[in-house]
Formats: sequence, C-alpha cells, structure tokens
Amino acid sequence: MRSPPWAQSKSVTSTASLGTGMKKSLEIRSWTVNRSSTIIRDRWIDLRADDCTTPAGVRISPYYVLRYPDWAHSICLDQDNRVCVVKQYRHGALRVMMELPGGVVEAGEDPLMAAKRELLEETGIRATQWRACGSFSPNPATHTNRFHVFACRVQSIGVPRPDESEEIQSGFLTLAQIRAAIDSGEFGQLLHIGALCRALNQL
Repeated sequence: MRSPPWAQSKSVTSTASLGTGMKKSLEIRSWTVNRSSTIIRDRWIDLRADDCTTPAGVRISPYYVLRYPDWAHSICLDQDNRVCVVKQYRHGALRVMMELPGGVVEAGEDPLMAAKRELLEETGIRATQWRACGSFSPNPATHTNRFHVFACRVQSIGVPRPDESEEIQSGFLTLAQIRAAIDSGEFGQLLHIGALCRALNQL
C-alpha cells in the first residue's frame, strides 16, 4: 500500500527526545507548488491538482486540494440553556444527521452575518448576545476554507425558510440529551461536536 504524502518526506524529525511539552522549536517548512490545474469547478465543488516538492526534494503529484467557501455555525441556547439542533438528510452519509444550524458563508459575506442568516433560515430563530468562539480549519490537509463558530441566545422564534433543496427539522436538547446523541452516533458530525465543546467552554 502506498504511503500517504505526509509520510513520504525524508526529513522526519523524532519528537521522542524533545521531552514533555515539545519545548524544542521544530522548523517545518512549506512545500513548493510547481504548478496547479483545476480538475473540476462548478457550484458545488472546486477541485485542483497541485504538483508539489517538499523541502527534502520529494515530489508529490498530484496532490488534490478542495477549495470550499467558509462555513459558519451557531450554538444557540434558549432560556433553559438547551441547545438548538437541526436534523436533515446528508447524502454523503446516506442518513439523517443531527447537527448545529449553519452553512456556507456567501461571497463577500461576513461570517457572523452568515451565521445569523443560516440560523434564521433553518430554524426561524432571531438571536441576541452573539459571541465569536473561534475560526478553525475543518481539514487542513486538503481543504482551504475556515469553519467559524458562534454562540448566541434565543430572542424570538418565527417561521423557518430553508432552501428548496433542504428538508430540516429543528428543536432544543439538553446537554445530557446531546451527549446521548453523540454516543449513539445520531449527532455524528465531528466538526459540530468540536464547535459545541469550544463554545460551551467559553460561555
């Protein structure tokens, strides 16, 4: 079986001698991109193939990179500190999944505005006390986008207006219920589990 690209470099430095906390600074340099070509680009996917050379001189080609727009999601609490969750069919997993409300940051849109828009569209919720909880890389090996996390409180609940391709149910769960849903796999979106932990640690 062929080794993954990150395992092909000859300049691997062992951390065994670094001691607790990895106190020694490691100089890890970026790859050189010799050329790039777009494989496919449409409204759903933007895939490119890079021809790369590592600092050790190892050539890696093709190396596939997915250029996605940023995503913004919210952890929205009601007056009883229950968390708003949504359910919808996810075709990649071939099943209905429980998740946090959120979605794509449109071109030129501020991530906070995107989180507010997605929360309103998917759940009908207008929220207050918005707080940024961080911006993270969902998959730094192959994805170029960022995952923006926000926390907020319910202000009012109206009528959801999801996209025509979406069939979404929303509701509120206690933390104990969410833990059970994570354990059962019903709440199985790992990015959202991490976002939930991050936001709750800051509230």
